[in-house]
Amino acid sequence: MIAVPERVLGRGLEPDRLVWHKPVGGVVQDFQAIACSDEEGLVLPAGERDVPLDLRVPGESWCVECLSLVGAVG
Repeated sequence: MIAVPERVLGRGLEPDRLVWHKPVGGVVQDFQAIACSDEEGLVLPAGERDVPLDLRVPGESWCVECLSLVGAVG
């Protein structure tokens, strides 16, 4: 599924991780809307990527809410 990453900073010595979101529409003035929020999104988003639904990369995960909204879980 096409997705955009959100970098979530780790606390203390924990490493940063990436959370993948389903984009909604295109980038408007460096803002990318995401499926899990009507108000929030990603500022200066990295490019879109095709990310497998069964993502198994250390330090990366799907936004569970984005997946449930597009019918990929539940």
